[in-house]
Amino acid sequence: MRNLIVPPSNVPFSQRHKDVVNSKTNTVKGIRNETKFNLLNLENQILARYTIFERAVAQRNLFNLSEDNVLARHKNDLLSCYTGRTEKVKEIFRLIENAQPPRLLKRCPYCGVTLPKTFDHYLPESKFPELSVHALNLVPCCGTCNQTKNNDWKNLNHRIFLHFYSDEIPALQYLNVNLHTRAGVNAIGASFSMNRPAGISDDIWAVLTAHYTKLNLISTYNELANDEISELFNTCLSHLRSGGNNVGQFINHLLLTEEQLYGLNHWRVVLMKALSTSNNFSIAVNDAL
Repeated sequence: MRNLIVPPSNVPFSQRHKDVVNSKTNTVKGIRNETKFNLLNLENQILARYTIFERAVAQRNLFNLSEDNVLARHKNDLLSCYTGRTEKVKEIFRLIENAQPPRLLKRCPYCGVTLPKTFDHYLPESKFPELSVHALNLVPCCGTCNQTKNNDWKNLNHRIFLHFYSDEIPALQYLNVNLHTRAGVNAIGASFSMNRPAGISDDIWAVLTAHYTKLNLISTYNELANDEISELFNTCLSHLRSGGNNVGQFINHLLLTEEQLYGLNHWRVVLMKALSTSNNFSIAVNDAL
């Protein structure tokens, strides 16, 4: 679990909105494109909202961002900026993706499991349609997380999902795993949990725990753990059969780049670290030779 790199704004995000609108045709089947002309008339109001949104992101104050009831009346026209998927919209998608380190988007930022093939509107497009093509409101996301998150984003007290462009994701380990074995059987299982270390504020912990709870991440990691352990077991076994030694050091070598890329609280990193220091796992691999 780690932050995404903020997409560059050398071309202002407001200009990118204008480019999307301007790329729409002036006529549709010979008739004036009312959607485009309405969006042009709303431009000043939309750009004012861009400024307010960007300020809220910079100040980490998204919770207090209210909906614009006037712009909400033009929801369909505003959402057409996104649903049209013009080349200018695709440029925004590429801007976001190209800003990230190689391989980071191999896994969904929200869950750390699946390839992110969609973009989530962090602030729901149904409530903030004017931000439907703002790069800081578009987060690469897998279909499962996108569907689960849906239009939820806050409760009465705090936001319930991490905003990966602005939230402070702690550099302290809060995701833990407990390895367990059965007597007389060379089989290792794992159970994940969240534990709050000293140094994480109440505000950050509230959003963090809500994120994991709403997306059911602990249960997901527990379901995936056995397959991940089996895969690592076979990799370590191949390592020994090729003349390698010291299973723990080998795993540490494997997880080094994973931790640098995904952070110390990525579920696979946490699991690999635990297995690297597990005598039971090392013995099981050596016994399989």
